[in-house]
Amino acid sequence: MRLPVCCSLALISLIVSTPLPGAVRPHYGGTLTVELSSAWTTLDTGGLGAALSVPIAETLVRANARGEIRPVLAVAWQHDPDFKRWRFSLRPKVTFQDGEALTAAAAAPALLRALKQDDPDVSIEAGGQALVVQSDHPMPALLERLAWPDAAILRKSDASPLIGTGPFRVAAWEPGRRLTLAAFDDYWGGRPYLDSIEIEFGAGHGRADLFDIPVGPARRILAEGLATWSSAPRTLVAIAAGSADPVLVQALALAIDRAPIATVLAQHKGEAAFGLLPQWLSGYAFLFQSAPDLTRAKQLAAALRPGTISLSYPANDLFLRSVAERVALNARDAGIAIQPTANANGNLRLVEWPLESTDAAKELRRIAEQLRAGDRGRQLDSARRETLYQLERSLLDDRRVIPLVYLRDTYGIAPRVHLQATSDTFTLHLEDAWLQP
Repeated sequence: MRLPVCCSLALISLIVSTPLPGAVRPHYGGTLTVELSSAWTTLDTGGLGAALSVPIAETLVRANARGEIRPVLAVAWQHDPDFKRWRFSLRPKVTFQDGEALTAAAAAPALLRALKQDDPDVSIEAGGQALVVQSDHPMPALLERLAWPDAAILRKSDASPLIGTGPFRVAAWEPGRRLTLAAFDDYWGGRPYLDSIEIEFGAGHGRADLFDIPVGPARRILAEGLATWSSAPRTLVAIAAGSADPVLVQALALAIDRAPIATVLAQHKGEAAFGLLPQWLSGYAFLFQSAPDLTRAKQLAAALRPGTISLSYPANDLFLRSVAERVALNARDAGIAIQPTANANGNLRLVEWPLESTDAAKELRRIAEQLRAGDRGRQLDSARRETLYQLERSLLDDRRVIPLVYLRDTYGIAPRVHLQATSDTFTLHLEDAWLQP
């Protein structure tokens, strides 16, 4: 695209490993086809998630690959000394994909919905091209919060399930089956190269221009000439222990050998996880690393009440089933009886928690909510790195979760697809993609 694209609904996360050849010039036109093995039934910021998204809606600001805040729909901002009142100036001459002008009044409803999730006392005043966000509580991390995908400025109507200001608009939507996007010709950042993007859900043919390669025993056979690109580790596979006996959780954590899960079961598409955040995001994950300790696991297991513990995994997920079976094997060596089951009511559950952003504090707060420790997460001081470690350490010490492996998202890319080289290891920007004619 001619001008830099700013923040969008975060949608596909890959590493672009090969720069464009200098002799090849970008080309306008064509339809990019995408196949995803999962099926989506909703089209909103919550339903799209982090594994795949397209630039339909945008946020006021974005965080680049180095975590620096950059303008998008807001071009300037200022705050009072207490960080309780922020004023944002919106970018002029921006329109929604249905032709309506972007004004403060049009942006306020979506923004207020997102911010009230964290602060019920927050309020927004809208006038012309200025938004004033204020609260009784200091908001020093407001810019980082506004960069989250759920703070995207969007609307819905009877004619379209999602209307934003991004370079692509929704042309057709069949829930659970297909999503068609068309280039937004009047996009303020310049028309994208592609004419359209067609996304098919629940497909496993591997015949599209871009398709995901799920982790697991059912490997896709890649056609000759296809490139394979992977993201940084971003989806945590863990055992959620809930209210299980903390001694059982500690014994099981010591018995599990994570290396074969990452190398054999995940086919080298992940890395062993001992903490909640991956090393590339937190910078201190190595401090949680430990080797299996069967001797100590057996000592702890000896004090447990005899019986079989069920470990549930999602039905039809062959990878998580194989992980559950591996965990049961390690547990047996420690004297713990684990029964893998597809029954959702197991004593322990295998879960997948994908990252939604490159904001370590935000992601740790979200995991704390999953572990019913949201009160601790809200007290996190994102400006002090040591508080991240302290919170993560305390969550692990609660014995409510056993991290196992962090998985990468892997995709096959057809030779005719060209993507601009980027140092962003988290997001592939499809607004910059083009097709060889």
